[in-house]
Amino acid sequence: MMSITFDGLASGLNTQEIISKLLQLEQQPINRLNQRKQQIQKERDAWKDLGTRLQNLASALSSLLQRSTVVGFTVRPSDSNAPFTASARPGAVAGTYSIQIQQLATATTLRSTGPIGAEIDPNAVLNNTNLRSSVTAGSFTINGVAITVDPAVDTLNDVVNRINASGAGVVASLVTVDGRLRLKIEAATAGGPLQLGALGDTSNFLSVTSLLGAPRTGDAIVGTRSLAAVKTSVPLNQAMLATPVSGAGTLTINGVAINYDPAVDSLSTILNRINSSNAGVTASYDATSDRVVLTAKTTGSLRITVSDTGNLAAALGLDPNQQQLGQNAVYSLDGGATWQYSTSNTISDVIPGVTLTLTRTTSSPYSFTVEPNADAAVSAVKRFVEQFNSVLSFIAEKTAYDATTKTAGTLLGDSAVRAVESTLRRLVTSPAIGVSGRYRTLADVGISFGAVGSAVGSTGQLQLDENKLRAALQENPDAVFELFGATSRATLTTSGDIVRIAGTPRPPASGRYVITSDGTGNLTAQFYDQTNQLLWSATGTITAGGSNTTLVPGLTLSAATTLTGATSEISVTQQEGVFTQLSRYLNGILGRDGLVRARGDAFEQQLRTLDQQIDRYQQRLDDRKAQLVRQFATLERMLAEIQAQGTQLQGQIVKMLSAS
Repeated sequence: MMSITFDGLASGLNTQEIISKLLQLEQQPINRLNQRKQQIQKERDAWKDLGTRLQNLASALSSLLQRSTVVGFTVRPSDSNAPFTASARPGAVAGTYSIQIQQLATATTLRSTGPIGAEIDPNAVLNNTNLRSSVTAGSFTINGVAITVDPAVDTLNDVVNRINASGAGVVASLVTVDGRLRLKIEAATAGGPLQLGALGDTSNFLSVTSLLGAPRTGDAIVGTRSLAAVKTSVPLNQAMLATPVSGAGTLTINGVAINYDPAVDSLSTILNRINSSNAGVTASYDATSDRVVLTAKTTGSLRITVSDTGNLAAALGLDPNQQQLGQNAVYSLDGGATWQYSTSNTISDVIPGVTLTLTRTTSSPYSFTVEPNADAAVSAVKRFVEQFNSVLSFIAEKTAYDATTKTAGTLLGDSAVRAVESTLRRLVTSPAIGVSGRYRTLADVGISFGAVGSAVGSTGQLQLDENKLRAALQENPDAVFELFGATSRATLTTSGDIVRIAGTPRPPASGRYVITSDGTGNLTAQFYDQTNQLLWSATGTITAGGSNTTLVPGLTLSAATTLTGATSEISVTQQEGVFTQLSRYLNGILGRDGLVRARGDAFEQQLRTLDQQIDRYQQRLDDRKAQLVRQFATLERMLAEIQAQGTQLQGQIVKMLSAS
C-alpha cells in the first residue's frame, strides 16, 4: 500500500524536498548507468545498420561470382526483321554467322473427320433441336420488316416460310456447306437490299443462325456457321452427337488413359481431362466446324496415337489414320550447301552457346553476329560499387570526430569497425590469387579508389571507369571473370581408399594433397606445394563407404566400400578471384559465428548487465528513501511530543501563577 506523508506538521520543514536533495547524490550512479546504456544502444543499432549494409554488399557480389553475369554475349541480327529470336549464354563463340530457313517445324494435328453433332431437323420445334443456342421468342427484322418467332411452337421450316411470306423482298432457304445445313437469305431481285437486324429486335434468331454480321456475297448472306452443333456442357448422352456414345470406356491418347462416362461427363469435361493429362496434346473444340481438334504439344512429324475401349473416339470422329503430320524445321548454316533438320523451331546445339527460335522462312541466307555483351556485368559492378561505398561512408560517419562541435561518432574508437574497413580496402586493392594475364587487380578493369583520371588512393570512395571495364569485357570476358570469381580446383589424380571428392578446396598454395590410410579408417593428409615442400598436415577418420568433410578444407572425401590402406592423391590449383576472397570474408563475418553476430550478442549482454545494475541501484535508492522518510517521520513525532509537553507545562505554569 502506498504510504501517505505530510511535510513538517510539527517542524514546519519541507521534508519531501530535503529527502529529494539528499537522494540526488545517490541517484548519480543510476544516471551514469543510463547514459552508458543509451550509448551502448546507439552502438548496437549502428552495428545492426552496418550488418545490413554488409549483407547488401554480399548480395551485390553474388551475381558477379556467376559466369553468366560477367561472360555475357548477345546475338545482333543484321536488320530489324530477323527470322528468329535468339539468346546467348556463357560459352558462346563470338563471330558472324548466317542461317537460311527453308521450313518451320509444325505440330501434328488430328481433327474430327466431319461435324460431330447430329444434323438439325428442320421440322422439329426449335426448342427441341440442337441449334447452337436457344432461340428467344420475339421478333427480328429483315429489310425493315418484323418477323415473329416462337421457339416453343415454330419449326425451322416455319420460320423460313414466314420470312418468304413477309414481303421483305428476300428468299430464305437451307443450304448445305461442308456437309451441314446453314440458313441463307438472298435478295429477291438482283442488287436488292439485304439489311438484317434492327435495334428494336427482341429475338436473337439472326444471331443463333450466324446471320447477324455475316458478310454479303453477291446477292446473298449465308450463316457463317452450321445451324447445328454438339452441346459441349451437358453429359455426352444429352449432347446430340451424330453418333451416340454407347457407354463408359477409356480413351487412350499417346499411351495415356482418359476415362469417360457419357451419363456424367460432358465434352468440355473430357477435353479438360485430356489437357490436364500427360498425353502430350492440346484438345479443343472448333465451334465453327463442329469438330474436335487434337494438337501435339511438340512440333515435328510425330504421330498421335489414339485407341478406345468404347466408341467415344468414333463419336468424335478421331481417326488416327486421318491425322495431319507435323513437319520438321529445315535450315542451313552454310548457305544451303547442307540442310539440317529439327523437330523443334528452337535450335540450341548447332552454334556454341546460342539458342535460336525460328519464326519464319527465308529465301536466302540471313546473317547475324554473336558478340560480347557487357551490360549485365557493368550493371552488376555498379551495384557492387554503390554498396561498397555505402559501407565505407557509414563507417566514416560513425567513426568521425567533429572538432568544432567536439562531437564523436557512435563507433569512434571501435577497433573492430576499423578492422572491417581496412580489410575491405585491402581485399579490393589486392591482386587475385593464382590468376595470370593482363587483368590481375580490379584497377586493371577500371575499379579503383580515386576518381577517373586521378591518382589511386586520392579519394576514399571506390570509383568505376565504365569505359575501361567495357573495354576489358569486350576484349576478354573470361579473363575478367577469372579476376572476379576464380576458385581453386581439385582433381583426384590417384584413387586409393578415397574414391571421390567434391567441393571447392582452400589450399595454402597450388600443389597436392597426399592422403594415407591405415585401412582401419584412420587418415593422414599432407599438403605439398609445387616445390614438393610440406606445408600442412592433419589427421582424421573415415568409414568404409562413408565420407569426411573436415580433413581437407573445403572438400568432401568419399571412401571406397572396402578400405585397403591405399594412398590417394589430390592435385589442386590455387586460385581466388578478388570477389571470391571478398565474398568469403563477408560470409565469415556475417555468419552465425561471425563478427557482426558476436558484436550484437556482446551489446545485448552489456545491456542486460546494465539493467541488472540499474535495478540494484534503484532498489537501494528506494530503500534509502524509505529510511529517510521513516527518520523524518520519527523526528516530526518527537517534535510534536515535545511541543505537546511544552504546551502542557506552559498551561500548568499559567494555572499556578493565576492561583497565587
